[in-house]
Amino acid sequence: MKLRTRRVEEWIIVEGDNPGESAEFLVHPQTPKDIAVLLEKSKKSEWEKGQRFTDHNFYKFKISKIFETIKDWKGVENEDGVALPCTNANKEAVYLANPEFIDKVLEKADNLYKELKDDLEKESKNLQSVQLGMETDT
Repeated sequence: MKLRTRRVEEWIIVEGDNPGESAEFLVHPQTPKDIAVLLEKSKKSEWEKGQRFTDHNFYKFKISKIFETIKDWKGVENEDGVALPCTNANKEAVYLANPEFIDKVLEKADNLYKELKDDLEKESKNLQSVQLGMETDT
């Protein structure tokens, strides 16, 4: 049985607030390991009176997650209707002006990872059942 060993980037469509408005995003779903790496990168430590205090810069974490998740887009325009290239600077600008919309993109990307994980677990259970000679209802 062939099992996936790497994630595949996928195009998703995200609807805007106005009817008929949408944009397409090429996303790279983040695994729990990826999230842990991003959290570690967002960590800052300070020393005070010989004690180390660690805190997370959650803005840095969120922006890093956006940069790592959104790989390309189609249909994203500025206020004048000019298409925006998918750059980190534009990703940050779009997020700052439209955080709820970018959160929808990230949520859809997270759901893709969950679906892939669920499919893999189901496939693994089916394989175990076949190997044991048991039948499963799917």
